[in-house]
Amino acid sequence: MARITVEDCEKFVKNRFELVILAAQRARQIFAGDKVTIEQKKDEKKPVIALREIAENTVSTDQLRESVIDKFRTFNIEEEDDENLDELMEEDTYRPYVGLEMQSVAAEDSKEVSIVDESEIDTEPTNS
Repeated sequence: MARITVEDCEKFVKNRFELVILAAQRARQIFAGDKVTIEQKKDEKKPVIALREIAENTVSTDQLRESVIDKFRTFNIEEEDDENLDELMEEDTYRPYVGLEMQSVAAEDSKEVSIVDESEIDTEPTNS
């Protein structure tokens, strides 16, 4: 009986750590009911089948990568959100309060409104 080796799979996936992740994802897909793309031997385990499929290049490693990424993604980008994505990426996360109006109550009846200036923001961490 021929055994599958990592060297057989490294022709298609160069990084061994990535190979483990892709093979695990493919094994999960097989457990979930995906069709096996190679001839399955009797009593062969799903992770071995996944490695054999990768070694014989019967499954797309690019699709497996995308499947792994989608699995770990916390939100899916919709077409509507795609337009706002550039705007979100340009947001200044280091100085989020610059330009915002802040209100403070000086007395019970009067309110003082001021615009936060960049020089007013304390950038040094405080030790408490």
